[in-house]
Amino acid sequence: MTVKKLALLAIFTGVASIINIFESYVQIIPGTAFKIGFSNIVTLVIIYIYGPKEAITVVLLRLVVTALFAPGTFNFNTFMLSISGATFSLVILIILHKLDTFGITAVSTVSSLFHVTGQIIAAIFVFADVVVFYAPIMLFVSIPAGILTGVIATKFLNVSKDFFLDKKY
Repeated sequence: MTVKKLALLAIFTGVASIINIFESYVQIIPGTAFKIGFSNIVTLVIIYIYGPKEAITVVLLRLVVTALFAPGTFNFNTFMLSISGATFSLVILIILHKLDTFGITAVSTVSSLFHVTGQIIAAIFVFADVVVFYAPIMLFVSIPAGILTGVIATKFLNVSKDFFLDKKY
């Protein structure tokens, strides 16, 4: 791993963590912890620039940093929801990226749906079946959230392609 790559991955981890912490202060759906997922823009950018291994590393580091520095104290239940959503999201993100059939926005949207699905499954174990009532709303809102993060990631990759690669997304 080059020094440039290591430095950029550290910067990406920091940016994703800061975005994630900032988002925790904003409620999209009152009474829930639903977020748009702007830190997933960083995950998309990394998987398309460097690949799955680096994306997994940055996501895991972001989860730990966010758990330690987000508002309030470390909450195991919240961490489990985050890691389950991230795992579901990353698995489908890696599969769809490897298939190389879909555009970034489509990959982001499906990944967003899987993130929410992973969180819902974990929440059922943590909070019982009450969370099922939020599931349709969360799944519905995750679609425009995934589209938005995909569009932003695509724009970033196209604008910065000369810095990272000679490739258009």
